[in-house]
Amino acid sequence: MINKLSMNDPGFFSNSYEEARQRFLAAAAGAGARIASYENPHARGPAGQPLFLDTAWIGPADAETVLLNTSGTHGAEGYAGSAAQLAWLERMGAASLPPGAALLMVHAVNPYGFAWGLRGTENNVDLNRNWLDHSKPHPANPLYAEVHPLMCPKRIDASFANELVAKSAKLLARHGQWALEDAITRGQYSHPDGFHFGGTAPEWSTATLRALLSREMAAAKRVGFIDWHTGPVGDGELIFLCFSRPGSADYVRAQDWWGDDALDPAHVNALWGSKRPSRRGIMFWGIEEIVKPQAGFTGAVIEFRSARAKENPIDSLRISLLERWLRFEGGFDAPEAPHYFEEILEDYAPRRQSWRENVITHALATYEQTLDGLARWSRDPDSRALAAD
Repeated sequence: MINKLSMNDPGFFSNSYEEARQRFLAAAAGAGARIASYENPHARGPAGQPLFLDTAWIGPADAETVLLNTSGTHGAEGYAGSAAQLAWLERMGAASLPPGAALLMVHAVNPYGFAWGLRGTENNVDLNRNWLDHSKPHPANPLYAEVHPLMCPKRIDASFANELVAKSAKLLARHGQWALEDAITRGQYSHPDGFHFGGTAPEWSTATLRALLSREMAAAKRVGFIDWHTGPVGDGELIFLCFSRPGSADYVRAQDWWGDDALDPAHVNALWGSKRPSRRGIMFWGIEEIVKPQAGFTGAVIEFRSARAKENPIDSLRISLLERWLRFEGGFDAPEAPHYFEEILEDYAPRRQSWRENVITHALATYEQTLDGLARWSRDPDSRALAAD
């Protein structure tokens, strides 16, 4: 079993995307991984440096059982995911893989957001709303058009907060708080300068990941999936978001791996802090579509709770407001920018020791649970999970 880290642990967290990338590549090479790097031709980092999505394959090239593990889908949330991946490479490694199984780690799915400390891509796209067929009509979100003008301030100050409260009162009375939360976060495809914009075409990250997974997963028959994220209020505790159909074989298998309570909707909503919003275009479903023709697919988006508690709903929107302001109002060179970037990072990747220790402890335990589950699945493909379909 994985024990809680001591206070004098050297740490797996990096201070920048560049440092995280170099540590990941070095650890992957040390673990004997097959490494591939994909440069984003459309963006550069804060110092003008190139940005890369990197992969490390550990285990047999033709493995039929594969754990796919991604980090940095939401940019700045990659600090925790990268640290978790580094901890596995240095603490557990190839020896912890089930016989005949492989692990594919994808580091910095969204290298632009990771490098700049933002959630979205270079095009302000939320990658977890981008995985859909853009040749078809995009999912409607009519209420967002009403909300958007209220959340585009020229300055983020007390007067704006008071104005937002006053203007949103009618919307709250008419639609209710959850409907507004859902409209803001579910994904929208009409306002490129808005919140949770899903894009109008596949982002570079989406297209790159889709292509490499189509190649790498060709021999897989059983695919496990962990996509590390951060954000909800807490101190490194986990929230498991399984997007498989409840009651399906894949969902039942996830319950077997991580526990019925971990996936229970009431439990998840309690940890999340509200009812979970509806979703469109998430990466989970996109990857499932790639592997499903030939493989079973069981996994989850797993959140490390990270943010401090907020006093009111307006404060809960602040981090998203700051990112939008930096991109479309003040700019990255504005006098307020350094402080705003720091605020964003403190929500997604706080520096407090307790959070970092809890992230690594919970990450290693989750890797252990997942690999044990994959081993059972590999030994007994006709397990009770398959009977659920």
